[in-house]
Amino acid sequence: MKKIFIVLIALVFYSTSVAAVEKFKFKYNLHENLPKKWVTEFENIMDIVQEVMPINENTNHWVKNNMKLMNMKQGYGMDIYAWKRTKNPFPEKRANMKGSCICETNSPAPWVQLDLNPKDLADSRNKIRTYSVIVHEYFHVYQRALSHDKFSDRNSPKWLFEGGAKVLQEIYARQYYKKYLLKSDLQEQKRWSIKKVSKETNLYEKYNTSPQKNGFDSNYAGSAFIVLALVNELKKNNISEQEAFELVFREFWIQRGKKPRGWNWQPAFQNTFGMTVTEFYKRLSKYKRKDLKKILPNKSLKIQDIFS
Repeated sequence: MKKIFIVLIALVFYSTSVAAVEKFKFKYNLHENLPKKWVTEFENIMDIVQEVMPINENTNHWVKNNMKLMNMKQGYGMDIYAWKRTKNPFPEKRANMKGSCICETNSPAPWVQLDLNPKDLADSRNKIRTYSVIVHEYFHVYQRALSHDKFSDRNSPKWLFEGGAKVLQEIYARQYYKKYLLKSDLQEQKRWSIKKVSKETNLYEKYNTSPQKNGFDSNYAGSAFIVLALVNELKKNNISEQEAFELVFREFWIQRGKKPRGWNWQPAFQNTFGMTVTEFYKRLSKYKRKDLKKILPNKSLKIQDIFS
């Protein structure tokens, strides 16, 4: 009887400890001009991504300390602003807000903003992008948390940062909305150049050398191709698709967080993927646009398979 009692006490203590884990808190600032259906879907998506890719005090010491700092200052960790495109949507909160991003990443208190085009909200196809962009921007917060805030372009490659978020949001869109826009984006030659991707990959390491215009990296299509090629190379080493994406989406950022600020991202790349950046770029140089068919994610792949 005494042993049973001790076990029960241990189970109660364990259950209490699990329940006590504090989650990273977001404050939703949703403009009144947003459609009710979009607001409902936004809240649903945030519930899903926070369950699949949780950010909490157990993530690492940086997240825990940041949570304490922000909770002391404002009672939560990060603001999310969303609106249907209009002039100065939250003048009482921020000035000159425009575009969708995780903004002011070098400040102690960055925020997420979602600037939604009314035309996209009214279009059956592009409406999906107004949902998947939520996944994209949340994933940037997740990358920031895992990496101890070392995800800016001077510390990490833009193609892995943005390309990863692009691929993940499209996997989500296919899983939950049965719409797969990644393939069509990558098939449009005007969005990106296979020559630049395969021969000048280093340009995609920074935002200012791989702009989202003039057929360079529109909607991060070129960056997404590089990420898919990396996953394909990992699969050649008898790594499953799910494991390969987990390395790209999660493990790399954990490895980034283990080094001090200012350290080059390339050692973390080699530690995570078992090849140097130079070796990968050499392999990438052999890819052709037609290889897209064999490197697209499996149609049955789910985000829960990757982050299980």
